[in-house]
Amino acid sequence: MNAAEETDVIIIGGGMAGAGAAFEISHSAKVVLLERESHCGYHTTGRSAASFTENYGNGVIRRIVLASRSFLTEPPAGFSEYPLLGKRGMITVARADQIDLLREDLAAAQGLVPSIVAMTPAEAIASVPVLRAEYLAGAYIEPHSMDIDVNGLHQGYLRGARARGARIVTNAGVTAIDRQGGQWRVETRAGTFRAPMLVNAAGAWGDEVAIMAGGRPVG
Repeated sequence: MNAAEETDVIIIGGGMAGAGAAFEISHSAKVVLLERESHCGYHTTGRSAASFTENYGNGVIRRIVLASRSFLTEPPAGFSEYPLLGKRGMITVARADQIDLLREDLAAAQGLVPSIVAMTPAEAIASVPVLRAEYLAGAYIEPHSMDIDVNGLHQGYLRGARARGARIVTNAGVTAIDRQGGQWRVETRAGTFRAPMLVNAAGAWGDEVAIMAGGRPVG
């Protein structure tokens, strides 16, 4: 049996979460990222379109998004050859029976993103002609939301992680996980790896990885 490869941190999953974790953690620790497919981002990340919106989620999530804008608008040198963000305003619409909810949502949104403003139905239809006048009773727009270049962001994370010394191992589906002497031991089709810290970034397979590691699934 070949000896296990020792590292500081093992990350399971090479999608956006795993790649981002590898990029950040490899700045100060030795990282091995394990991806079960032939290349990273094969599943959800590789099939995603994404928007950068500061008007989504609870208060904590919205503040995290606000804090991330500077990284996405001005990524580190060499991170990406192309801009990661492209302008695309986002309009929220409501029926007549949803107007009170729309007003509440607008007030909450403006508390974090003052550039969000109300639109008349006519203004919304002028921007999005497929909207039906008989359906639409109110709207507001987040003018500074953006499209995210998902592949550009993902590849930038992977490229940056490698530049910082991270090792990315593909075709490395996890077959067993245990913990011995303060170390995680991860068996894969590509070999065995040991580290004191394990990051579960397996996406849709996160529960399966958690169970192998002795954790509880979160559904």
